Amino acid sequence: MATRSTIAKLGKDGIIKAVYCHSDGYLEHNGKVLNEYYKDESKVDELLAQGDISTLDQNIGEKLPFNDYMLFHEKKQCRFYHRDRGEDLMFNEFESDTEYLEWAGDIANGFIYLYAYGAWYVYDNKFVKCYDEPLPTYKFVELEEALYEKDQACQAWLDLQIKLKKHKNI
Repeated sequence: MATRSTIAKLGKDGIIKAVYCHSDGYLEHNGKVLNEYYKDESKVDELLAQGDISTLDQNIGEKLPFNDYMLFHEKKQCRFYHRDRGEDLMFNEFESDTEYLEWAGDIANGFIYLYAYGAWYVYDNKFVKCYDEPLPTYKFVELEEALYEKDQACQAWLDLQIKLKKHKNI
């Protein structure tokens, strides 16, 4: 099963242009790829101009046979439904973040990315406990911060596993 995500940009006119991305939407892949290879606004525009994405990678690249997965992987390039499979060009435009989030929430597995003000953000939909009642918090956090927190959490988990393994061997 694919980890779906959405990728969008807030334009100077206040319009949010968004595309669907079918695979690898989690922070460790799409998050890192966006943060490392799509920092420049013109490259973000070029990415979104291609429409919906099957797989995101380091390069936008050129038209390739859609089902040649290995060639896309070797070239480290994106695979688009329009360019590479010949489907209709698909992207969406929204007048508010609320509209964008409603659309994205229906199709993404919780990974909603937004480029705005020269930086990437990821939607954080954690629940906060308040008086024993879960209150939803809806906010975008900087992608670099989310990636750092994820790396820290993973390292803490690995450290715990090592300690547990040592404890079992005592």
